[in-house]
Parts: sequence; C-alpha cells; structure tokens
Amino acid sequence: MSEDSQTQQKAPEVFPDTPIPIKHHTSLINVVTIMVAGIGGFVFAYTNNAIAGTLAQTSFIAKFLSDGNAASVIGGILGGFLGGGLIGAVIQAPISQHFGRRIATATAAIIIIITAAVQAGSVYIAMFITARTVCGIGAGIVITYVPVYMSEISPPHVRGLLVGSHAISIVFGYITSSILALAFHFSPRWLVGQGRYDEAWKILERLHWSKGDPNATLAHAEMVQIKAQVNVEKSLPTGYIYIFKTPHLRHRAICSILVWFMGQSTGILVIANLTPTLFGALGYGTVLQLAFAIVWTVCALIGCIINASIMDRVGRVKLLVAGGYLCSAVLIIEAVLQKYYAGTTNQSGLKAAVAMYFIWGIIYGSTVDCVAYVYVSEIWPTHLRSHGNTIGLVSFFGFAIAYNCPSSTAFETIGWKYYFVMVSVCIVSAIAMLYVLPETAKLTLEEIGAKFEDEVVVHLDEASEGRDTSVLLHATAICAVFSLLTEFMLMFVRELRIIPEYFGLRLSPPNLKDSV
Repeated sequence: MSEDSQTQQKAPEVFPDTPIPIKHHTSLINVVTIMVAGIGGFVFAYTNNAIAGTLAQTSFIAKFLSDGNAASVIGGILGGFLGGGLIGAVIQAPISQHFGRRIATATAAIIIIITAAVQAGSVYIAMFITARTVCGIGAGIVITYVPVYMSEISPPHVRGLLVGSHAISIVFGYITSSILALAFHFSPRWLVGQGRYDEAWKILERLHWSKGDPNATLAHAEMVQIKAQVNVEKSLPTGYIYIFKTPHLRHRAICSILVWFMGQSTGILVIANLTPTLFGALGYGTVLQLAFAIVWTVCALIGCIINASIMDRVGRVKLLVAGGYLCSAVLIIEAVLQKYYAGTTNQSGLKAAVAMYFIWGIIYGSTVDCVAYVYVSEIWPTHLRSHGNTIGLVSFFGFAIAYNCPSSTAFETIGWKYYFVMVSVCIVSAIAMLYVLPETAKLTLEEIGAKFEDEVVVHLDEASEGRDTSVLLHATAICAVFSLLTEFMLMFVRELRIIPEYFGLRLSPPNLKDSV
C-alpha cells in the first residue's frame, strides 16, 4: 500500500498552517444514507397507523369489537402500542450507546417482524393487544434512534432538511423497512467515542466527498471538531440523574419534553389513529372513511415536505410556535363545526368539518412534524444524545398515552369538547416555547452546545484554519449565528394573527424577536 493511500485512510489530526476554506455541500452518498436510514421511520408509521384502517374494517369489528365494550378495547389497543413504545424509547439508549446504532436497528427489526406476524394471525383480542404492545417496543426503539443517527451524519447547513426526512418517511411508513434498516453505516460520532478514529474518518470522507470538494475539507474540519469535542465529553458523567441535576442538561431535557408536550397536544396521534372513526362520526360510510383517511395522509405528507424544505431557513422555534397556534385554531373551528353539524344532514357544514381535518394535516406537517424530531435529536451532546432523545420520545409516548387511551370514550361521551382539552394545553405550551427553546438552525451539533452555555472545543470554521487544538481545547465558545429571515418571519406571523385573534388568542409575546 502506498504512502498516499495510507494517508487517505488515517483520521486527520490537525490542518496545515494555511487556512483552507470549507465548501458547504451535500454529497450524494450522504443523501442516500439518510434515505436508507429514513426507511426506519416507515416502521413506526406502519405499525402505529395501520390500526386506523383496521378499526374501520367490518371483519375486525365483528370479531373483536362487537361485545359492547368497543371503546375500552380500542383504548387498550391504542394504549398498549404506545405503552410499548415508551418502553422501547427507554431501552434504546443503553442498546445504541453500548452496542452501536446498527444493533439497535436490528433489535427493533426482529421485534417488529415477529409481532407483526402474530398480530396478523391473532384469534383472540388479548393475543392481538399483547402482540401490539410488544410491537410498540420495537417501534419505540426505531423512532427514537433514527433521528439521532440522522443528526449525527448530516452536515449543519442542511441538517433540518435531511433529518426532517424522518417525518416524511413516517408518513410513507411501510413494514418492510424493518429489514432494510439494517443497511446503516455506523455513526462516525459513535465510532469516535469508541476510539475507532480511522473508521469514523472513512465514513465521514465517504459521506461528504463530492466533485465540488475533492479534498474533503468539510470532512476534515468536521472530524477535527468531533474528535476534540468527544474527547472532552468522554470524561463527563452520563445517566439520567446527572442530566436532571446539571442545569444546562436539565434545560435540554425541559426543551425536549416541551416539544412533544406541545406536539401531542395538537392532537396528532388522536387524529391519525382515529381518522376513519372521526369521519364516521360525521356520518360517512366505511368506504369514504378510508378514502378520506388516505387524503388526510397525503395532506400530512405535503406538509412534511414543506417543513423539511423551509426549517433551515426559517428556524426551528418559529415553526414550532406557529404550528401550535395554527393547529389550535383549526381544532377550535373543527369543534365548532362538529357542535352544530355532526349528526345533521347539512352537507355544507359536514364538508367544512372534513376540510378542517385536511387543513389541519397540512399545517401540522408543515410546522411541527419534521422540526420536532430534528430539534430533540440535535440539542444534546454526543455522549448523551441517545439519553436525551429517549427523554424526548418517552415524553412523546407518555403524552400520546394520556391523550389516546381515553380518546375513544371521550369522543363518545363529551364529543367535540375533547378538542378543547388539547387546545388549552397546546396554546400554553406554545407560549412557553418562545421563552425556553433556543434556536439551533445552521449550527453544527457541537456548536449548538453554546446555546446551552456549554464549551465548544473547536468551531467548524476554526477546524479548517490549522489552529493548535491544544489551545482550542481551552477556548470559550461564542455563538454568533442569527436567522437572516427574522423580519420576514415576523411579518408572516403578524399576518397569521388574523386567525387566532378571531378567537381572542394572542399569537406572539412582545419579545418574539428575541426568541429567534
């Protein structure tokens, strides 16, 4: 092997004295790897939302929901899966941290494949609920792990777009992804944490190489930054007790919990899991129930594509807050329409109620869905990223259980009023986000730490200037990245105030600018 080829395989230590400009680009292999990883999102989507159509099937109703306790059985089916998901979200952290990301994926794949077969062959409702609960464990592992892996291999300038594809994949969800998900690379940050520097370098070089950057300057810079940051973090404690005892980590935990507290309070899984049932409550037959559910999914997909495309330019926090307000406004309109038109023959009112579900799907998809996964996965330091994402996804499943388990009974008893339970929480949590969540768009994962008062050992630009890393290890991190589109978004938000202010709601506090 030649000396040149040996040099190419070794992880870079420092840069030459002459500064090398970083060429921000996204390589084809990086995109393909993200797409393969995104297949994992299919697993959660299919295993979770397949039940929506099943609950409307006459054969399933006749076999399992005809004993007079349908509402309780549906609550058990929905709650069992989400409870399993909560367990999966917890156990994925030690699995992926100690055995690697691919082992976590394989574990989820095996669980889901086996339990999917058991669900399909269930002859008793207890058998079906048990299999679905265990299936939820596998789904909880994959939905928690995939955005972590994506965030760790994505370049900072398009991380929102690439990691946002996780939510797009969820909309597309299909069970065969549990097999294909085994095709992941190892995460380079995880490899660095294990001391496997050459392997990490090869992956970074492969992911970031392009004709526009033949010398892999971006890969070199990121490798230097990752290595310096991880080496510092390796000496730090880990564990959930440490997280909640440490102020800057506790801040991250609060942000992670708040994101999914608001996200679930929009009603996402209640609506997603019960779309055919909700359309049935408006008087439509089985065929139209399922057809409308398909249209709703397409609306959500359109929204996700919009969300992934704009979050790096608009920013995470603004989209989340705007989504909380707009989803609440649409649910208020939906509740009013159902109060006056559900159970009637007024076609205009019923069609308006259906249209509100579609509009809600586009709004949620274009503001909250992708951003939530991206934000929770990117705000944590490398040595705690799996733990942090677990906190976020445990919140996801915990709040989902709180809203979904009683949902079928709630719609039977209090009907449209149940929407106001979610709306009241959603509005309050959206307001809290403006004051609690720092903006993270376009920052590297290491530089995001500065937003939480961490020390950033090496900034990405500094990594390309050949500075002595022994000096940089003691440097104080400075965050100087602000949104270039602040004024545009402020104008946009002011225009959107028309809808919530019609209902007496206030869209933005006085310091909206400072929340960027």
